[in-house]
Amino acid sequence: MTAAALTLLIGGLPNLPAHAAVSMAAPNIQLPFPCGQQWRLDTWGHAPALDMVKEPNQQGTEGATLIAPASGTVNKSYYHENAGNVIQINHGGGYFTTYLHLQSRAVGVGARVAQGALIGRVGRTGPTSNNHPHLHFELGYDSNGNGEASWGYAGAERVRPTFNGVTYGGANNQTNRNVASGNCGGSADLGVLDFHLSDDQNSNAATRPVIQYGNSPMVPISGDWDGDGKDTVSAYDPTAGRFLISDTPAGGQAQYVFRYGNANAVPFVGDWDGDGKDNVGVRMGNVFYMRTSPVTTATETTESVAYGDAPMLPLAGDWDGDGKDTVSAYDPGAGRFLISDTPAGGQAQYVFRYGNANAVPFVGDWDGDGKDNVGVRMGNVFYMRTSPVTTATETTHSVAYGDAGDLPVVGDWDGDGKDSQGIVR
Repeated sequence: MTAAALTLLIGGLPNLPAHAAVSMAAPNIQLPFPCGQQWRLDTWGHAPALDMVKEPNQQGTEGATLIAPASGTVNKSYYHENAGNVIQINHGGGYFTTYLHLQSRAVGVGARVAQGALIGRVGRTGPTSNNHPHLHFELGYDSNGNGEASWGYAGAERVRPTFNGVTYGGANNQTNRNVASGNCGGSADLGVLDFHLSDDQNSNAATRPVIQYGNSPMVPISGDWDGDGKDTVSAYDPTAGRFLISDTPAGGQAQYVFRYGNANAVPFVGDWDGDGKDNVGVRMGNVFYMRTSPVTTATETTESVAYGDAPMLPLAGDWDGDGKDTVSAYDPGAGRFLISDTPAGGQAQYVFRYGNANAVPFVGDWDGDGKDNVGVRMGNVFYMRTSPVTTATETTHSVAYGDAGDLPVVGDWDGDGKDSQGIVR
């Protein structure tokens, strides 16, 4: 979306606390390849970043299995015009690993991965790969928690990785041969996802019994699937592009399971026709695809609209109180929301920054007036913007809830018309 397409720029950064610039110990990472494989590590001209090819003689590099070097949460999964397929994992404490030129990506944004979990395949995508199959690997530290260590974020830096007690990437044009992977004890499944939900916006503890539903690397979603005024939690499986919808998730069973869109699309939820029942959607590239057939049926009908730019994250909300949700977008690089009541026109009526860049965005009706608003999660704090999206006035409600590595989920769990917070771990 160009600047000319934005009809109103309002607000500024809210007065939210900055992340503390405290250096923490790097995660205990392993090579991102299956146990025992041997790889050559080259710094070329970009130490401490490493280019990795499989031994012997690069045979089997293209399409090689790429696995998580340590547990974490997928921070980015997208196609970059120069770097090709890119994945980034947030390992906590300000540390991130980044993977470039991938042949394919097996995880989407928000997926939790265990050490050893499949995340993609090595390839040669993007012009900067020079059509040469290899993995470009970086370990980054960012005291602000923004990630993308070599991609221009203030406070970010690339640091030297250590595998099995040996530190690499000390100088340019260094080569290390036959480095064996010690990534031997990981699992691709972190087990059942635990949903901790609160009916009280001011509470920093769950008010409901923990719900166990879905498995990693599924992504949590929530919606009012049956029109009873209460949201229930469900899940999206990015590896298969599959939704697992439940009206009774406490039983651990999905009533409705279906594929929609491509694998590793970005899911969202909204009521597209105003019938009081939510439905699902996926964003692929810059196109929003909204499933208009009910989640209860195998019939497949869809509406679509192009809106925003590909790196933006999808949002949906009832911004004007007409009972219908419309799609909008969040620009993570700028911490900026682009809200539209008429996204089919490609224009945003309300554009504002809220929170720090690369916060985790969410949407909810905080006061029960029938109009949705936005929020962000930074660290372990939920920040809910209480001033309408139509105004430049900035008011905020916040609550600390869960731990920094938890995934946020928002919904009206008790049917009182007001959304409240939850986390998934």
